[in-house]
Amino acid sequence: MNKFHELTISKITHLTTSSVMITFEVPELLKKVFSFEAGEYLTLQQTINGQKVRRAYSICSGVNEDELSVAVKRVPNGLFSTYATTHLKAGDVLEVMPPMGSFVFFYDIFGNRDIMLFSAGSGVTPMMSIAKTALAKTNIKVVFVYGNKSKEETLFFDEIEALKAQYPDRFLVHYAFSQEPWGDHYTGRINDRIVNELFTKYKDFNWGRYYACGPTELVKNLREILLLRGIDKDRIFTELFEASPADVDYSSLQGNVAITLQLNGKTHTFESARNQTLLNSALFRGYDAPYSCLNGVCSSCIGKVEEGEAKMAKNEVLNDEQVSQGYILTCQAYAMTDKIKVRIPG
Repeated sequence: MNKFHELTISKITHLTTSSVMITFEVPELLKKVFSFEAGEYLTLQQTINGQKVRRAYSICSGVNEDELSVAVKRVPNGLFSTYATTHLKAGDVLEVMPPMGSFVFFYDIFGNRDIMLFSAGSGVTPMMSIAKTALAKTNIKVVFVYGNKSKEETLFFDEIEALKAQYPDRFLVHYAFSQEPWGDHYTGRINDRIVNELFTKYKDFNWGRYYACGPTELVKNLREILLLRGIDKDRIFTELFEASPADVDYSSLQGNVAITLQLNGKTHTFESARNQTLLNSALFRGYDAPYSCLNGVCSSCIGKVEEGEAKMAKNEVLNDEQVSQGYILTCQAYAMTDKIKVRIPG
């Protein structure tokens, strides 16, 4: 069962004027618990102004590094991100859940073919973990396309440049700055022209997998561009760093549903309004169901429908096979039947 552990912050590193990297001190007894794969994220929890706040942030450390770090960028009205970027300091303690996620680069399985990474803004965070892991643990080439407004707002700029110098033949970086051109890098947002140019430039590479992380529109566009090039969907990994609107509005559903919830080795039965998500129904009754973002962006709240039927307002995480097997994001799932049985792994 995933549970929170108290970890002490060993250092805070300022990346830009509005972002920080938080590095945790992991006790020897928890080293195995907090071992991770490149691309996974941590769920952080803290009580702020009397309110318990939980957020998911991608790990930016490589698996070859002896540290555990995440990056946090302040967003407008962001309760946790504002707190993290203005108040947290070395020595503070946060509640941290062990690593999880499906946006993963397994270097010992995938590490025999070149990879292409696309990101914009804070979507760079998991890419840092993937790039550093691939460069240190394999001999493959990594093409990295990174969009930002300007060089000054580019997270990890100095570290990326250092990696370029360390691996000049294997780490090929292309910036795209939308507001302030710099050098011979791209001006504007990442688009199909840029993608097609890069495939032409690196036509002799032994391409394996493709990773895209950032705003919804960018990630969806990149996925479509890659699919149109004939790339198999199983080789395309995507992750969103913002919540997108729901595809279907289920808030007008009528009536109640009888829910049987299997959680943490226990079975709970209760009734709930049909127009509540299955996760909210459980949390409202005080059950400690796992979650991080509540927006269908991460995968912390995955459950499986054992009986009955549920539909999701949106799904940016689960693939078609998982959905066909009954897996759901409980934060986006609504019961479509009078009775439903859901199991949440743990």
